[in-house]
Parts: sequence; C-alpha cells; structure tokens
Amino acid sequence: MEKSTTIDLCSKIFKSVFITIGTFMAVPMILLAAEIIGARLAPEGMEMPFTLERLGLADIEKNSPGLFTTYLISLFFTLLSAVYLLVSKQFVKIERIASWAVFCVSLLILLPTTNTILKENRKALTKAEEDRSTYMGVQMDDFSKAYLSKNGWNLTKHENCGDNFVRKGEHYSGDPLAGYLDAWSPDNSQVYQAEKQQPVGPGTYRVVCAARAEGPGVYIFATTTSKKYGVKLVEVPHYGNTEGEIWENALDGSAEKEANMGNGYGWSKVVVTITIDDNDTLVYGVTSDSKFTGRPFNSQWFSAADFTVERVAAN
Repeated sequence: MEKSTTIDLCSKIFKSVFITIGTFMAVPMILLAAEIIGARLAPEGMEMPFTLERLGLADIEKNSPGLFTTYLISLFFTLLSAVYLLVSKQFVKIERIASWAVFCVSLLILLPTTNTILKENRKALTKAEEDRSTYMGVQMDDFSKAYLSKNGWNLTKHENCGDNFVRKGEHYSGDPLAGYLDAWSPDNSQVYQAEKQQPVGPGTYRVVCAARAEGPGVYIFATTTSKKYGVKLVEVPHYGNTEGEIWENALDGSAEKEANMGNGYGWSKVVVTITIDDNDTLVYGVTSDSKFTGRPFNSQWFSAADFTVERVAAN
C-alpha cells in the first residue's frame, strides 16, 4: 500500500471517528439550544416539550441570560467551522488556518460554558428533588409530607426521629391505609412535637384524639397563643401495640374490635379541656418534649390520630 493511500485511509478513519463523537456531543447541545431559543421566542402560553423550568435552568435565563447567549454563539460557530472543515475539499492556507482558529476558539468557549450550565442544572434538579421530599425543612417520605401538609400540622420539634413522622398500617380502625402521627427511636431519645393552631370563639373546648404509646411521657396538649391559661396536658395511655381503651370499649364485630386479628393496636381516646378567651387562638397537638411538659419521657414510640375540637360551653 502506497504511503499516500495509507495517509488517506487514516484521514478517513479519523474523520469518521471525529464525526461520530461530534454527533453524540452535538445532538444534546443542539436540543438545549433549541429549548433556549424556543423559550425566548415562543409566544407566551405556548407549550414546549421540555421547558427551562423542567430542565432546572430557568434561574440561569433569569439571572444570567448572557451565559445562554454565549452558549448559543459559541455552539453555532463551533458547528459551522467543524462542518466547513469536514465538507470543504479545497482550502487555501489562510482559509484552513482561519477555520481551525474559529473552531478552536469557539470550542474553548463552548466547553466551559456547557460545564457551567450542567453544574447549574444538577444543582437546580437536586434542590427540586429535596424540596419535593421536604416539609418545613425536614426530609421525609412523600406519604408523611402529604399527611402533615393536608392536615395542617407544624413540626415544632423533630430530634432523633430518623424519618419517623407519619405511619400507616396500625390504625385503631384496622384500615391499613389510614395515616397517623408517629415517632420512633430505639433508645427513647426522640423529641417530637406536632401542633396546629385553630381560631375559635370564646368558650370551653375539648380537644379529642386517639393515641397510643409504648411507655410513659407522651402527652396530648392544648394551650393558646397567649398562654393565659397555661398548657393543659393529658398523658397518652401506654398499652403498647395491642388492646387499648378504644379496643376494650368497641362493640363485638366492629372494625375496632377486629383490628389486628382481634387484638387491637393499643389505641385510647384522649381528651384535653381548655378555656379560650376573646382574641385568642387554640393551639393543640402531641409532644414527647420533656422541656415542654416538665415531665420525664421514656417511650420507644408513640402515635396519635384523628384530632377534633368540640365546644362544650360558652364563656
């Protein structure tokens, strides 16, 4: 094989490899460029297949539009010069030098610009994922987040709880899908307090719920934003995860009596009574915080569910 033929063959192989690699790199870059151009030129309200918001790049367009402009220009000249170098058969020396110069300069601008965009993309998508699984700054599963958000619960204490905030499967009704507030720690070290506020008129109210605990120190509480009448506490009975007062008082054949294969799940009815004056707000919930209750806590786990507020007397 003649030397010129060998050089020509190597040149074709190099060109093929270059085109293949370039295509794999260029296609997603071109698609991104199309999204950027579409976002800038599309009429308001027009649906795009992949918006900058979905790609996590909306903040770049808002705060650093010059970055996208640099990306578009450098991509255009990189592709233009690359195609020109590949398809042109005859070059004068100055054309070849100019084409390579444009290609190299454009590529040197394009690569770090693309890297910056990808970093921002990963950062935005990571934050979006964290936001989807976070409630009040606390990481948790989607079921817990949905339950707490839907029912208006505020987590004011959540230490050593792991990811235990809401559970299902052992509701006093036997419904395997019914959720309930729940906290667990193997060494009884969890400090958990969930509460909600409810504006009510003046009067005497009862906060009623179902609750259970493995040990002592868990309380259902009621107070007001003014704290005028202090904090009313009622301890949750600790039957563990069988029987319980709700099970004991349930009618034979009822769902509560048949729960857990007829053994119950340890739930009891808990009632806290408090007086509310004008221009005050009811605050109630469940807590294991010894600093809040002033009493020792020694329970591996506890649960609470189905809170209701009943007015029993007017002031």
